[in-house]
Amino acid sequence: MDLNEYVKFDDSCKQFEILNGTQGKYSYDDVTRVSVLNEKAKYKGKGIPFTAVLPGGPLPSGLFQNPYLYVGVKIVLKNETVLAIYVSKEKTMVNTDQYIQDRKIAKKIEGVIKDVCEISG
Repeated sequence: MDLNEYVKFDDSCKQFEILNGTQGKYSYDDVTRVSVLNEKAKYKGKGIPFTAVLPGGPLPSGLFQNPYLYVGVKIVLKNETVLAIYVSKEKTMVNTDQYIQDRKIAKKIEGVIKDVCEISG
């Protein structure tokens, strides 16, 4: 599982670089929260990341006409800026093989960010 196609960590500079999502370099010290979320596919790349999220479990029938989503990692900085690392390369649906694999990668990224940024919980 190579995380370098999504995010690169530079421990010497205490920075991480997002490659797929909110591109740029960010300081470990600025991160306050991190979580794995599902973003509705039609909202990806439009406005603030992860404002339109889908639950990771079964959805009530008929509730969503468009159940497609992107799995990603939401990072909140001290100044309340919201960053996104998108793991899904293509839109997916809950409980598909792609979704399960994307969630595993996202959880791994979340764990690494929590470790390097020293976030508990």
